Amino acid sequence: MIKIIKDFLPKPLFDYMQTMVHNKGGQDSQGLQWSFNERNLKEDDTTPGAENYKFGKNLYIAPGSQDGRNPEIYDRDLMPLFGLFQTFMMSHMEKRCQINEEKNRDNWGNFNSECRLIRMKMNLYPNKGKQVKHGVHNDIFSNGRPNPNVVTAVFNFTDCNGSTVILDKDKNGEYTKEVEVPSVANTIAMFNCPHPHYGVTQSDTPTRIVLNINLEKAYVDPMGKELDDEGFEPLDDYF
Repeated sequence: MIKIIKDFLPKPLFDYMQTMVHNKGGQDSQGLQWSFNERNLKEDDTTPGAENYKFGKNLYIAPGSQDGRNPEIYDRDLMPLFGLFQTFMMSHMEKRCQINEEKNRDNWGNFNSECRLIRMKMNLYPNKGKQVKHGVHNDIFSNGRPNPNVVTAVFNFTDCNGSTVILDKDKNGEYTKEVEVPSVANTIAMFNCPHPHYGVTQSDTPTRIVLNINLEKAYVDPMGKELDDEGFEPLDDYF
């Protein structure tokens, strides 16, 4: 499933956040301090476009979500404000994906009854004088596969000719159909994590700035609603 939502944040809130991410106040302001990333994907990723550079800022990473051992990363200055994105995203999700009041156990015997934030990070793409495709990827993996219980989102802070391209299923159920989401400020694209995606940089503005968010849905029993021909509800078809 892919949802594209315009005017995602109330305009006063968006205008304030936009000032922060562009850091218009300079080095001593309350805005973001960006870090240079030599690659947009991991060092061992050989996907074409993975070698392109960008600037980034990690706002939140849940403990254990990267390699099973990483500590929690929490930006104390920015997360009290940017954490609101989880609330706004959840308002566009099914109630059962926000909270599971039945408190069913997941496949590992653990309770996972509420939607939770897995990762939130900022990306800034400088103008390279032409549009450049970055590497195709999925954000969050579980047991070596894209996690079907995660909702990924890309939120735009910039109007420009860059875009996000999301691969949707074709008639054979393969992720081959390209859905291009133009970079329109205050627009968000929400989609299930198994959808591969990639960014396209801009050539008409100095920067393209996006916020990348990953939420883990509340645990839903795939046998608990409408069943497909295989006897279960595909977790990557809804949120």
